[in-house]
Amino acid sequence: MPTILIVDDDPHIRAELTEFLQQEQYDTTAVETAEEALEIIRSEQPDLILSDIFLPTMGGLELLDRVKKAHAEIDVIMITGHGDVSTAVSAMKLGARDYIKKPFHLDEILLVITRALQNKARDEQLAYLQREERKLLGFEEIIGTSPPMQQVFELIRKISRSSRTTVLIHGETGTGKELVARAIHQNSERSGKPFIEINCSAFQPTLLEAELFGYEAGAFTGARQRKKGLLEIADGGSFFLDEIADMSLELQAKMLKVLEEQTFRRVGGTKEIKIDIRVISATSKDLDVATLKGSFRQDLYYRLNVARIALPSLRERGDDVIILAKHFLDHYNRELKRDIHSISPDVVNILKRYSWPGNVRELRNIMERAVLFEQSDTLTASSLHTMLDNDNDTSKPAKGITGTHPLELQIPPGGVALVDVEKRLIMQALELTGGNQTKAAELLKLTRETLKYRMRKFQLH
Repeated sequence: MPTILIVDDDPHIRAELTEFLQQEQYDTTAVETAEEALEIIRSEQPDLILSDIFLPTMGGLELLDRVKKAHAEIDVIMITGHGDVSTAVSAMKLGARDYIKKPFHLDEILLVITRALQNKARDEQLAYLQREERKLLGFEEIIGTSPPMQQVFELIRKISRSSRTTVLIHGETGTGKELVARAIHQNSERSGKPFIEINCSAFQPTLLEAELFGYEAGAFTGARQRKKGLLEIADGGSFFLDEIADMSLELQAKMLKVLEEQTFRRVGGTKEIKIDIRVISATSKDLDVATLKGSFRQDLYYRLNVARIALPSLRERGDDVIILAKHFLDHYNRELKRDIHSISPDVVNILKRYSWPGNVRELRNIMERAVLFEQSDTLTASSLHTMLDNDNDTSKPAKGITGTHPLELQIPPGGVALVDVEKRLIMQALELTGGNQTKAAELLKLTRETLKYRMRKFQLH
């Protein structure tokens, strides 16, 4: 239920507007002065403010200016006297969503408020989508021609026909569960609305609850103002719960209610908020085992597992590994400004024989590093830095990281992240050359553009 704050020194207007808007199912509060309004805004943060321009002590334009500077997301509609167009124009310049001239009809007020709230919801969803578009997903589509992937494509087509069916995606880490969830959304009737995701393993239970449901001002220490949750922002669209098995039992009970009733309460709130979303969840764990152990609610599992997609691992996808490798080669050629035309036969053999425990995500990372370090126009085994070896035996020293390497590098018993080695080498080269990027690139056998790319990635300035 949207909240509206009315600010007007005329008691008759306050009473009339309050009664009318409450009949229209708006949560309405009315005050006489701008000072009272600011006190309420600090604690409750309404969705919309309906304010007269002429108020005692502090005027409506000053109130508008202070609200927009402190809470730009709150919409303000100004009420102005008949014929006072110049003041209304000033209000719009200060950030007012709209204005209404006196005398007004209640139906006119309702139309302006409805339009403002619809535009506000659209702006919030657009802002979220724009943030999502800025994320680097690594690749833009699901790629593969193997029979297991053809089955996945067919399931996506069938499931997308329904806009409400809940979906459970199961697969190993790095198999592309998020891409499948996005494909379901984009091919459904909800494609024009937000696709919002959250990784349940990335938050502590209390933080996850606040992210999902939002919270009211004062709900906990640091909650100075009301915040909408991601579920509320996703209204009309699809909500993707990644690693659902890591959600606490208490939150599982609350998500069950969301699925069954499409309602929830903000943290610290008492009002039921109605939403319309399709929930898509994913896990790399066996939920059948989790329900037997009692770490996952059986009733929630049944509710999530209406439509199920099991994603194959990369080692089960045959020649898809080569198709994907060529796709990533093209992608990183563009991103790193390289011109590598092909993959050598020995690299093809290595890629086919490796078991890919990290699946597509691991392949993508390997290809990025290979394109980065390759010096010829053909991708060769040496450019892989032998993160993969022909026997796929991690107990053996990796070629190129042993004593045969000019730097005499050794992998420690506990292992080492290649990205850390890369970062240290770049820092070392920059130190040796006094920060001269051209000379540092020569030491590392890289182009200057490639070095600059790696410096941006590791935030080395």
